[in-house]
Amino acid sequence: MPPAHVPRVAVGGWLHETHTFATPSTTLAMFQVQCAVAGDAMLTQLGGSAAGIGGMIDGGRARGWSLHGTMYAAAMPGGMVTADARRIIHDTLLTHLAAAMPLDGVLLALHGAAVAEDSQHPEYDLLVRVRGIVGADVPVVVEFDMHGNISPDIVAACDLLVAYDTNPHDDAYDRGLECAALLERLMARQIRPTMAYAAPPLVLAPQATGTADLPLRAVHDAVARLERDPAVLAISVFAGFAYADTPWTGPSIVVCTDGQPELARQLAGQLGALLLDHAAAAPIAQLAPAAAVRQALMRPAGPVILVDSADNIGGGTPGDGTDALRAMLEAGVERGVIVLADPTAVMRCREAGLGARVTLTVGGAVDRWHGDPLPVTGVVCFLGDGRFVCERRDHHFASLYGAEVVMGPTARLRVQGVEVVLTTLKTPPMDLAQLRSVGIVPEEQQMIVVKSAVAYRTAYLPIATAVIEMDTAGLCSANLRRFPYRHARRLLSADDGPAPA
Repeated sequence: MPPAHVPRVAVGGWLHETHTFATPSTTLAMFQVQCAVAGDAMLTQLGGSAAGIGGMIDGGRARGWSLHGTMYAAAMPGGMVTADARRIIHDTLLTHLAAAMPLDGVLLALHGAAVAEDSQHPEYDLLVRVRGIVGADVPVVVEFDMHGNISPDIVAACDLLVAYDTNPHDDAYDRGLECAALLERLMARQIRPTMAYAAPPLVLAPQATGTADLPLRAVHDAVARLERDPAVLAISVFAGFAYADTPWTGPSIVVCTDGQPELARQLAGQLGALLLDHAAAAPIAQLAPAAAVRQALMRPAGPVILVDSADNIGGGTPGDGTDALRAMLEAGVERGVIVLADPTAVMRCREAGLGARVTLTVGGAVDRWHGDPLPVTGVVCFLGDGRFVCERRDHHFASLYGAEVVMGPTARLRVQGVEVVLTTLKTPPMDLAQLRSVGIVPEEQQMIVVKSAVAYRTAYLPIATAVIEMDTAGLCSANLRRFPYRHARRLLSADDGPAPA
């Protein structure tokens, strides 16, 4: 008997959540700082990681496939990807893909909300070029972040797509495994995917996209029931990313059935309507920073989590907003904590030395969206290289960092009663080890500022005595009317008018 055919499968990905109103642009160097690896080295480096690409690699290995690495690049959310970065990443991925031919299947991990300076729809452009290399008969299965702004063209360019089910994103690896399982059935011609797309006429601020909250909770509850039908292969619920200004910005539903296109269209329409029905539950109650701090001080015990979601690092902001720090200092807070990305302040602290008393300005340096630079005087209590190993390995930022996070040279400056952690690189608050690594015990603090919309919850809710949302200045404000949209075609809320032209 001839030996059994071993499927040849290419694996790769490109992740960037683009805030088109943010500066500076996202360069190739920013990908290289976080994660940029090509060829089969990506299989070694990313296999076993908590990222979606890790689940794809492990799923392929478990099936004995011949895996071929192409390119995987991921950078922190930020401004538009430069044309050079997009071109180099895409060309590298496609060159390795062509070299791996002939192939039986392709697995890709993409975000869905990337925008480049030379392309409004770069992920679709990439998929078209992938299809041009592998041909129409080789199945392409793609995992997307649930914050993707998905267009009908994207759906048509894939044989099957899967989105994260959770926000905070703790199931990227599992969805990668799911993609591998679906590709196996596709390659064996056991299923005939038919996909349908629905796009409710609204845009949700990221603060309203937690999957444990309405409106998305209602949709996912319905999805859990519908996916019990063996005719339903996958249902992806996309919340969209409001700050990527494109014609596709906003939530969408993609239903994939096994050869039943009418069922797919029916379910997509039903779920889109359900999302729209519950959109009124999405308003975010926020307090001015001074009022939020006063309320936190009234709590008998801490830590109280002060959510600075307008400076949401995971949404592309610089992470240097000063509104919350100013409010804590004016209120005389003791045992307060805030992390600011400010490489110049870090350098000043390092020049002064450990134990030195130093006067400097912190924050507000990148743009005028995040408050003014704040003059402070404090004592340098910690200097370090900014490296720490995560306590949790299930968060989606593993796709950017792996197990070890690198914040760059880091300092801790004690200003009155507030610990100001200064980092060189902006780093989202996804793990308590970030604070422990600079000598702070999170559980002993009175209040902790997190620059996040939802992603902080996995790490911080277990220690929180209360959570207070703040209405601060920033590029990730929940008030979408603050942004000069040019391309978004949908409503900004369930009962609002069209986006500004």
